[in-house]
Amino acid sequence: MGNRIGRLILSLILTAGVLLGAYLGFMRYLSEVHSRTLELVVDLNDVKKMAAFEKKPLSPILDEIKNIGIAGVGVFEETLADANAIGELYYAKGSGIQRFKQLSPVLNSFCELGRIRPDRTYIYVPEKRVRKRVYNQLRAALGEKAIKFLNQEVLEIDEAEEELQSLGIGMSESQTSFLAHKGFQIIPRVWNDPRYHLGNMEAKISALSSYELIIFDGDEILGYPDALPMLAEALKKFKIKYGYVEIVKQEGDSALKQLMDRQVVRVHSVPKDELKKIKKEEALDRFVRAARERSVRLVYLRPFLPPQIDAYPVEYNLAYFKELKARLESAGFILGKSGGQSALQVKDWQVLLLAIGVLICGLFLLERFFGFSLGLIYLLLIFGATSIWLLEALGYVALIQKLSAFSTAVIFPTSAVISTFSRPLRGKILPIWDSTLLIINILAESGIGIFLMIGLLADYKYMSGIQTFPAVKAALILPVIIVAGYFLLKSGEGSLYDRVQNLLKTKVSLAIVFLGLFAAGALAVLVARSGNFVLPVPGFEKIFRNWLEMILFVRPRTKEFLVGYPFLFLAAAYYLRGKKSWLWLLTAVGVIAPVSVFNSFSHIHTPIVVSLVRTFNGMVLGLLMGWLAWVIVNKYVGNTPE
Repeated sequence: MGNRIGRLILSLILTAGVLLGAYLGFMRYLSEVHSRTLELVVDLNDVKKMAAFEKKPLSPILDEIKNIGIAGVGVFEETLADANAIGELYYAKGSGIQRFKQLSPVLNSFCELGRIRPDRTYIYVPEKRVRKRVYNQLRAALGEKAIKFLNQEVLEIDEAEEELQSLGIGMSESQTSFLAHKGFQIIPRVWNDPRYHLGNMEAKISALSSYELIIFDGDEILGYPDALPMLAEALKKFKIKYGYVEIVKQEGDSALKQLMDRQVVRVHSVPKDELKKIKKEEALDRFVRAARERSVRLVYLRPFLPPQIDAYPVEYNLAYFKELKARLESAGFILGKSGGQSALQVKDWQVLLLAIGVLICGLFLLERFFGFSLGLIYLLLIFGATSIWLLEALGYVALIQKLSAFSTAVIFPTSAVISTFSRPLRGKILPIWDSTLLIINILAESGIGIFLMIGLLADYKYMSGIQTFPAVKAALILPVIIVAGYFLLKSGEGSLYDRVQNLLKTKVSLAIVFLGLFAAGALAVLVARSGNFVLPVPGFEKIFRNWLEMILFVRPRTKEFLVGYPFLFLAAAYYLRGKKSWLWLLTAVGVIAPVSVFNSFSHIHTPIVVSLVRTFNGMVLGLLMGWLAWVIVNKYVGNTPE
C-alpha cells in the first residue's frame, strides 16, 4: 500500500510538470501565431552590379524594388577607395603625390612647401560633413596622434596607404540620404578590424546610432575576440539591434547573441559563393522554408548575376523578388519591418518543477537497470531537487534548462522503448495491428518528455536563437547505446554484474566484427548528418527532400521514416512473436524514430505546428515503410531472427 501511494505521489508531481509544459507550449504557440511579420532586404552593391551590367541608372531599379515590397537595403561601410570613386574625397600616398604633382593642385602646394612625406597618406576632403565623418572614423581606429590637419580640407595620416585600404570609414552621407529619400530602411554592413578594441569600440558604434539594425560581414564579428562585451554595450546604448545570419559561421556570433539578449533579429541569407551553386527555384524554396520553419525575421537577398544566368539580370531578379514575395504572402507572412522578440520567459519555479519531472523519469529508468527501492528513489529525488534549487539560487537557471532538456531527449525515447518491449504479452496477436499500437504507445510515452522539454525551452532566448538546445549529437547517440545495452544485458542470467561479465566473455565471429564496424560507421554518419557543417546533402537526396516537401508541406526527417520506424516495426513484430534474441539490435536502431521526433521539437526556433506536422508525416510514412519491411522480411526471411 505504501509503495503504491509513494509511486502515486511521484506520478502526480510528474503530471503537474507535464501540464505546466503543455501550458507553456500553448503560450509559445500563441506567440508564434502573432509573429508573422517578415522583412526583405537587398544588398546595394549587388543592385549596383545589376544596373552596371545593363548600363541602366540605379534609381529606377531601386524604385521597382521598393514597389515589390522590399523595405530594406544592406549598405557596406565606405572605404577610402569607395569614397574616392564617387568623388567624396581624393587620397594618395605621399610618394605618389611627389611623383605626380599635377594630379592634385591642392596637395601640390604642400608638396612645394616640403610638407609631404613619402611614407604617409594624404586625404583631401572638401565637404565638411564628409570630412567630419572621415576624421572621426580615422581617429577612432588609429588614434588622434596619427592624424593631422595640414589645412581645413587636407588630412595627413601617419600610416601607409596600403594599411588603410581595408579600413571602414563609416556610411556615405550622399548614399544614405539617397536611399532614405526613397523610403528604404538602411542596414549597415560592418566588418571586423583589429584596430577596434575596448578603448574605441563605442566611438565606432556611435557613428551608426541613427540605424536600428546592424549585420556584420566577414568571418568575424566586429571586436572579436576580446572586445565583444564593449561592442554589445555600445549597441545597447545606441539601441541598435544585432542581426545574426543563421547557419553562416561567424566567429563571436554566439557570444554576441547572448550579450545582446532581446536585441537580436534572426536573419537568413544565401552567401554569394553558395548562391553560385544553386538555381532560383532552390533559393525560393530555401527562403520560404527558413521563414516557415526557422522563425526567421529578416531575409537578406543576393541577386543572381551573369554568367550564372543567361538573362538580363535586372528583369530576371525583379521577377525573382516578386515571386519570393508572392510565395511568402501565400504562406501567411506579412512583409514589413522586422518585429521584436517574444516576451515569453520561463520563471524559476516553473524550471524547478519541470526539472523535477525529468528527474523522476530518469530515476525510473535507472530503476530498470539497478532495481532501486522506492526509498532510494525518494532519497535521490530529494538530493537532486535540492541541488537544482541551489543551482537556481546561484543564478544557473539556463544551465538547468539545458541539462534538463538534454536529459528529456535521452531519457524519454529510451524509457519508452525499453518499457514497451518489457511488458508481458497477452491474448491473441495480430502482427501488423499490434505492432502499430506498440509504436503509437512509444510515441505517446515519449510525448510526456516532449511536453517537459517544450516547457523548459518556451523562452524568448531559445525561440530567438540566443540560446540553443545543447549536445544535439549526444542526444542522438546515447539512446541507441542505452537501449542496445539494456536488452543485451537483459538476455543474460544472474545479477547485473554476472550478465556484464558474461557479455564481455562472449566470443564473436569476424562477420559480427565487420557488422559492428558497419553499425558504428552508420551511427557516425547519423551523428554527422545532424549538423549543418559536417556532411553535405547529396544531390539526389535534395531532389527527394524537395519532392516530399511539395507533397507533404513539411518534410519528415529521412532517418526517422526510412530507418527508425521500419526497424521499430520489425522489433515490435518479432517481440510479439516471442523472439528476443536480436531484439537489442532492432530496438537500438528503432529508437532512432522517437529520438528523431524529440530532435524535431528540440529546434525551438521551429514553430510548434510545423514540428507537429513533421512528426505526423514521419509517423504515417514510417508506419507504411514498417509494414512494407515486415511483409518483405516475413516473406523472404521467415521466422528469423530467432
